[in-house]
Amino acid sequence: MVLDITCVHPARSIPDLDDAPRVPDHYRRRPFPAKWGDLTFEIRNHVHGWISVIRGRQSTDAGHPILLAEWACAPREHEATAVLHGGLDEAELAVCRALTDALTATACTTSRWDDNTRIAVAQDPDSHRWVVAWLHQGVPGYATHTSWKDAHLEAAQQLDAMADSATQIRTWDSAVISAHLRRSANQVRDLVLTAELGDAVRSLNEPMRRERSITRIAQGLGVQRTFVYRVLAGKEWAAKSVLKPAAHRGNQRRTAL
Repeated sequence: MVLDITCVHPARSIPDLDDAPRVPDHYRRRPFPAKWGDLTFEIRNHVHGWISVIRGRQSTDAGHPILLAEWACAPREHEATAVLHGGLDEAELAVCRALTDALTATACTTSRWDDNTRIAVAQDPDSHRWVVAWLHQGVPGYATHTSWKDAHLEAAQQLDAMADSATQIRTWDSAVISAHLRRSANQVRDLVLTAELGDAVRSLNEPMRRERSITRIAQGLGVQRTFVYRVLAGKEWAAKSVLKPAAHRGNQRRTAL
């Protein structure tokens, strides 16, 4: 059997794929989780070469990354799909891009310039840790944090790094790219500061009600009294703390910067 390097194959059509050894963690040049939601990611050292494998289906499935003239996401029409790559590095890039795509689809915060310069923050549906995944000029990165705040501060830091890189490239549009990414970094920091402001308001819930000062606080904040009640209820100016069940993810609040 000859595998076409430009196609996404059903995994079951590749002989002995499940018997091919997986790439151990210590061989990976870019660490990445082996699972996100209902999707699992593998790299197999098959007799035909390095093969990336994605197993599982979910409504936010973005496809299987494949390198043609440039990276593209081909539709996944089977429960398990496989792509033959030209080398281990390419296979790792494919898996990392697949992870970033899956994470972006369920993210609470995203920012991008193009497909190779983007970032997303999401909560791992299994461990409930906060995850940041990004592509910096096509190079993937990944970090985990225990809190929404720390994950967003990481995202802001990575966006600043992307802005610095855009300035160094010195193309005709680099100034615009850099300014956009720098602005996105500050918008992410603003999300954190706004959540901290919301926490401060919520910490005064009882004193405000006791002193009948909600109207005064609302005037000071420049918002309506009804908005303050929404802040007190955690519906505004709050960090998202728990993923909703998959069936309700379409109703999640999402911030695209």
